[in-house]
Amino acid sequence: MTYPWPGGARAAVCFTLDFDGESPYLWRSRDRRDDAVGELEQRRYGPRRGLANLLSMMDGLDLRATVFVPGWIAATYPEQVAEVHRRGHELALHGWCHEPPTSLTGDELHATLDRAIRTLEEISGERPVGYRSPSWDMTGGVFPILRALGIGYDSSLMGDDRPYEVDGVVEVPVDWATDDAPYYRYVGGDPRPPTPTGSVRDAWAAEIAAAKRHGTLCMITVHPWLSGRPARVAALEELLAPVVADAELCTPTVRDLAAHHRAQDGGRTVTLDRLDRPAHD
Repeated sequence: MTYPWPGGARAAVCFTLDFDGESPYLWRSRDRRDDAVGELEQRRYGPRRGLANLLSMMDGLDLRATVFVPGWIAATYPEQVAEVHRRGHELALHGWCHEPPTSLTGDELHATLDRAIRTLEEISGERPVGYRSPSWDMTGGVFPILRALGIGYDSSLMGDDRPYEVDGVVEVPVDWATDDAPYYRYVGGDPRPPTPTGSVRDAWAAEIAAAKRHGTLCMITVHPWLSGRPARVAALEELLAPVVADAELCTPTVRDLAAHHRAQDGGRTVTLDRLDRPAHD
């Protein structure tokens, strides 16, 4: 079945940033008592340099992105987050300190997201309407909390390659194959070095070509501390310039694509809080 993409496009490419900086490391190491700074400094490249490099690249292409920001990052780097908004990009939720929902109670998740909403709203003057789970770690109980907070879309699951609905929330799906972390994340001790930039560019170009051929969504996810390095920004520019110039492809923000989906009639709906499990003998 052909999906009705915005503007009659054949397919969609969403460019998204997970601007999480050092927050995942701080969450993972919250019970440790040491003064290790290696990974912290590596991650701080994102707010110091990587984000600005990516924003400049997108300005040159006239490309608007969705930037998912943990509340702690917004509170710690308000000027950088304000600059994202000033340049016309969407700000969306990414937890408070990159806490996976499976590690929180429902009340804790509600409180952390409400705090993050207020922090982003104070900086931008706009209330965020989207959410991406830290590490794409989700439970069925997240969706009622999103609805209660007025969050209209999620971008964390992989159940389709077109938008669909989960418990009244529009799901704009992701894919590990077009996330930069499996290719570039390297913090020492791993025998596999980071993937060369040209290989990532070519792999993602193949994903975009396949999306165009099959009429699907290609969701690209990058992290400023990883993809904000100059050679990787250059590879992204080479990848995205022909996408922006292609009249058969649309490049909406995730918010705009979710709103477009909501306006369409029908659409597949999935309910996660009533899963049918096989019986055990």
